[in-house]
Parts: sequence; C-alpha cells; structure tokens
Amino acid sequence: MKKIVFFVLFITLSMTGVFAQRVDITRTRPMEGWVFTEAVTLNARFFFTWDYAQSWNEQSGYALVDDRRLFFWLYDSMSYHAGKADVIYNRILPGWVEKLGYVIDYDSEVINNNINIASSIRTLMRQRGCDISVTITTGPIGPRQYDIDHLLIIEFFPSKGTYKATTYDLRRYYNLGR
Repeated sequence: MKKIVFFVLFITLSMTGVFAQRVDITRTRPMEGWVFTEAVTLNARFFFTWDYAQSWNEQSGYALVDDRRLFFWLYDSMSYHAGKADVIYNRILPGWVEKLGYVIDYDSEVINNNINIASSIRTLMRQRGCDISVTITTGPIGPRQYDIDHLLIIEFFPSKGTYKATTYDLRRYYNLGR
C-alpha cells in the first residue's frame, strides 16, 4: 500500500514540475490566428484578410538588458494604424498571454513615463522601425524585488521623443481540460 501511495505522489509531483516550467514566448506569435474580417486598405496599402500581423509589421528580436538576453515581439503602429494600438493592448496581448497559460493581474499595473529604457531595447526598436515592444520576463523589475513573471510593454512616442513602460504581473493557471 505504501508503494502505491508513494508512486501516485511521485507521478503527481513529476507532472506538477512539468507544468510549472517557464513558457518559451518565441514559439507563439501574439498575432497568430488574427485576421481581418475582410480585405482592407490602410494608408494606401492593400492587405488581404490574412495579413493582419503584417499590417502591424510584427517582428521579433533580442536585446541585452542587465546581462540578460531578452526576446521581444515588436510592432509598428504608426505606418498603417495611425499610432492607435488599443487593439494590441486590449485584445491581442491578453489573448496571447492566456494561450501561454497566464492571467494578467491588472491590479499590479505599473506605468513609468519618460524612463531610461536600456539602449539595446531603444536600438532594437529603432532598427526595426517599431514603436511597441513586448516581452515576458522573470525576476525583479524596477522597484519590484520578487521573482515572478511580468508582461513588459514599451512604447515610443515619436512626436515627443519619449518612452513609456507598462508592467503587469502574470499569474500562471493550469487548465488541464484543454
């Protein structure tokens, strides 16, 4: 009987460890699966229904921040969307974060205006011609000195030449029924 209890406990703990691993954000694009309801013309350029991510110039890249190599998803909201990125913040990113097994803790929002963004992030955004960068990172950020996953969104405002960083804590959830 003790062997059976030990075996069940071992399997349970093993499975918990498998599901507790950090998520690889390079494998799932935030705009994966998003389409226009019909073909559209934005700023004199025609986009087919499946060109949704292309209309935002979705790209990826790495930046070195505090000796950590961070992966970022990058977007250009200026070229075809007149700088209006509400759909990214309110629909795309929450859906992507949920696909990765997280829930955004909106009560933990921290917004920093005119902060000193790492030069590698600024350079990455400038090189790619993007005004929005997004990553999920683990560990302390700014005044937060605890080890938790965070959604970090960095925006550049070309008209003002300033940056804004928004950070949300992420909570893991496990929906084993999916």
